[in-house]
Amino acid sequence: MSPVETMRSVPARAPNGCNTPVMTQLTKAEREKIEAIAQLEVRSLSATARMLILRGIQQYEDDTHNAD
Repeated sequence: MSPVETMRSVPARAPNGCNTPVMTQLTKAEREKIEAIAQLEVRSLSATARMLILRGIQQYEDDTHNAD
């Protein structure tokens, strides 16, 4: 068996087109909360942050739509 045959491919963790990073500052407590969620969800820290951002955007849009 060649080394190429024994290598596992790593699945993409984000959809195609996710190539624009966002940098933000967190308090130690906020980061610890995200790290705990990431561990619970078995996700990377960045995948967890992306999930939370997308949920937050959806909640914002829902709240804004309901206010109209």
